[in-house]
Amino acid sequence: MDREDRLLALVAEFRAASPEPLGPRVLAGRLGVSERTVRRDVELLVHGGLPVRPGRGRGYVLAPGPAPAALSEAASLVGPVRDTLAEAVRSRRVVRLAYTGRSGGRTFRDVEAHGLVIAPYAEYLVGWCRLRDAARMFRLDRIGAAFLSGRGAGPRDLDELLAALRVPLPRPPSDAAPPGPRRPGGPSGAGGAAGAVRARAWTLDRVESVRGRLGGVVAEARAGPEGAAALRGVLGHLAEWSRWQVAAVRAAATGEDPVLEGRRPVFPPGFGGDLPYAVRERMIQDAMAVRSLGEVARDLREVLEGAAHWAAGCDEVLWEGPLPDPRPFGPPGPPRPLADLLAGWRGPLAHVEWHLDRLADDRPRPPDGAVEGAGEDEEVWVVDRCPLQV
Repeated sequence: MDREDRLLALVAEFRAASPEPLGPRVLAGRLGVSERTVRRDVELLVHGGLPVRPGRGRGYVLAPGPAPAALSEAASLVGPVRDTLAEAVRSRRVVRLAYTGRSGGRTFRDVEAHGLVIAPYAEYLVGWCRLRDAARMFRLDRIGAAFLSGRGAGPRDLDELLAALRVPLPRPPSDAAPPGPRRPGGPSGAGGAAGAVRARAWTLDRVESVRGRLGGVVAEARAGPEGAAALRGVLGHLAEWSRWQVAAVRAAATGEDPVLEGRRPVFPPGFGGDLPYAVRERMIQDAMAVRSLGEVARDLREVLEGAAHWAAGCDEVLWEGPLPDPRPFGPPGPPRPLADLLAGWRGPLAHVEWHLDRLADDRPRPPDGAVEGAGEDEEVWVVDRCPLQV
């Protein structure tokens, strides 16, 4: 055991035993060193600031640190934001945030604080957003103010909280990259390694944005019964087509067999053949009809998470040059950069956003002539105009 590990082990032993003392002989036996070495290491830790003192002549005792002072609601509003969030996590409280999103818009939302995450480029609060009724991450530098409420944060499913961390955090663009032309809707910057970093970060940020919008749409639909069936049909369409698009882009980029993410339903024989769009879409709707809105939304989220994990970990060279553009119908399109294939026009993320935009512009309702709740045709009110079939 080298010295650094030995010092770590000593501190761990002291903390585990506190407030009981530990003698040099016991410590030497546990660490496999001499008592003289233990005394020398303890002296070094004391000089470094560790509050260890002699324990009634029988060894060393780690003095307990002062308990953090309870933060009042008034103090939480005027003190440092991070202190308020840390207290909310420690005391399992609901904290109200003034949060500025990527678009610059400010929202006020109640968040059940469950953890603080320190990442290489930012710090994040992980919690359950009551506005979106979903697990979310909030960048601390975008939280303008925080108020510690008197309400407690109840237990939440760990898997749902961890889902907020599944998409890798976007990497910041390289300041060393020389300026370059900007593609419409894509990341700016030059090609090469620096451009690849920017393209990857832009794509991951787009995934995070689409996931956030998806959660908001589902939460709004659950708040009222109208439109839930139509939304389920749209999300079923998005889950299967996005699954295919992501798999096709990955296969075109790597030359490997397609990897279908998410929880794909069972399709009838012949689904994988050369079918007209309308026939394939009806098969998708039939297969998805037995699922709840939550199940279909979870399928689509897992497809997006799989795309993000692959994008975060794939070879950097894939981001540096054009790649084949697989199309659902007809021959492949002209080669395009990977960022455009995933997040640009006609890519899976733009496809999801196109439908979410339609949902925002026009509330789901049965088409003309259909009966509310009839079930057979109400789900395809948007998907029959999908740009993928063009």
